[in-house]
Amino acid sequence: MKFAYIDALRGVAILSVIWFHCHLYHYSDPAFYSLMDTLGSPAAMGVQLFFVLSAFTLFLSQSQRKDTEHARFNFFIRRFFRIAPMYYVAMAYYLWQDAYSYQQSLSTTIAYNKYGIIANSLLLHGLSPVWINSIIPGGWSVGIEVLFYAMVPYLFTRITTLNRAVLFTTAALLGGFVFTSALSQVPAIQANRQLNEYLFYYLPYQLPVFGCGIVAYYLVIRGERHIRLGVAIFAIGVLAFLILSKTVGKLFIPDLPHTLHLFGSLGFILLIIGASRHMYPVRFFLINRLTRYVGKVSYSAYLTHFGVLFWMDRVIPQQLIPVHSVLTNMLNFHLKFLLIVLITVLISTVTYRLIEEPVQQFGKRFLRRRVDREVLVAA
Repeated sequence: MKFAYIDALRGVAILSVIWFHCHLYHYSDPAFYSLMDTLGSPAAMGVQLFFVLSAFTLFLSQSQRKDTEHARFNFFIRRFFRIAPMYYVAMAYYLWQDAYSYQQSLSTTIAYNKYGIIANSLLLHGLSPVWINSIIPGGWSVGIEVLFYAMVPYLFTRITTLNRAVLFTTAALLGGFVFTSALSQVPAIQANRQLNEYLFYYLPYQLPVFGCGIVAYYLVIRGERHIRLGVAIFAIGVLAFLILSKTVGKLFIPDLPHTLHLFGSLGFILLIIGASRHMYPVRFFLINRLTRYVGKVSYSAYLTHFGVLFWMDRVIPQQLIPVHSVLTNMLNFHLKFLLIVLITVLISTVTYRLIEEPVQQFGKRFLRRRVDREVLVAA
């Protein structure tokens, strides 16, 4: 079962990601950059919207296939063929891009990144602060997604109601924030940029984001509405604790971790509800043929848009139009953004047709042949 609004929201997610990364590449003057940095904060949560949608659709898929034979094995096979092939193609390209950028041979680049290549090839790079973004820019999100995949079959058997989904998400929110806050105060971590960044990327701090997708599944697909009083009090208490920590607590404990993505993910639950019910503002602004198509090729777009940004930064001029104010600067930026989106979608259409679709079809045939062989053996 596929829902058009899910593809559309994926389209919104990847457009947000590209917008945010485009603004990081486009620096002109401090006033404009400061403005775009403020506007870009919500756009930075495009990856979290992907995570919420992923948990939502994975629980939906599990519910439809829970009674099939070898459900767990089939789940991992389908996930592998969905994620890995295009990821491996992107790895090959970005290794070449690195070699070109640093003006060194490809063999030198491969030798330098050999452990990162192994970790990324095994899709385990999310476990290491060194390897998590070592080959593919933004590859951290794929690594974290794969770690969540490993948990899904177990979580699906345990999180069986809306109340359990809220409890899981709230506990993950509290545990992730407290644990990450404690680690952020360790001097050795504070002094290491990679370790500091990893505290945002790693699964314990992103797990409540996935939890929001599970909550959305029970609200939208299962139609559950009742939340027990004790569960509601616990959830409200944890949210109040986070708000107080970031307002009052930061006066006593500096450098507490960011929480925008956590609160933003709660908003994504409402976004999914609005999209599923075709509410006017969401339907009018976000659900259309363009966002649905971009969402369809969003995985390829995520992996390729960094390459597009790399080359566009070298090819197109800093100013497509004369810039003499914040307004013209913003117009210039968005013209570049639209150009980058167009090129990214064109490339992603090709990679989707030539790589993603055929490989996913091969995975489906592989699973069907496996079932057919078992039927023959049983006969």
